[in-house]
Amino acid sequence: MKKKFIIYALIILTVINLAALGTFLFHRFKGCSRSQADHRQAEGFEQVKQELSLAAEQITKFREFRKSFHAELDSLSVKQNDLRRQLVQELAATAPDRERLSEINERINRLQIEAQERVIEHLLEVKAILDPGQQEKFLSIILQRLTSSTGPGKYLRGE
Repeated sequence: MKKKFIIYALIILTVINLAALGTFLFHRFKGCSRSQADHRQAEGFEQVKQELSLAAEQITKFREFRKSFHAELDSLSVKQNDLRRQLVQELAATAPDRERLSEINERINRLQIEAQERVIEHLLEVKAILDPGQQEKFLSIILQRLTSSTGPGKYLRGE
């Protein structure tokens, strides 16, 4: 019974990771360049900056936070993509090693948790430099963007 559960869990997690890999490849081959992503991030920042009426000092700190945040997320994303490639390579083997698949999947999951924790830390950093009115508006913007029909994380990705 326990072995069946592990196999089903592994299958589900593999499907999720393959979907993520498929999304990555779709965007890669669609031609979504890094400069386009940077441009969208800048547009998202400008919109938030205007909506919150940030002071010059707040803008400076916000930019510092964003630079560090995006560098860390990019690093985690590169690691995840490498692990996803390893996952697909193992799946392509004639006799895939289930233990290796499980190990790779666990490493991907740890990186996803690490990324989510960094997102939370970033939001708390930004919130700390805002006054109470700005905090309320900021959290409203975050909620709207994370739950929008165009996909979660729009604010975080700057889309």
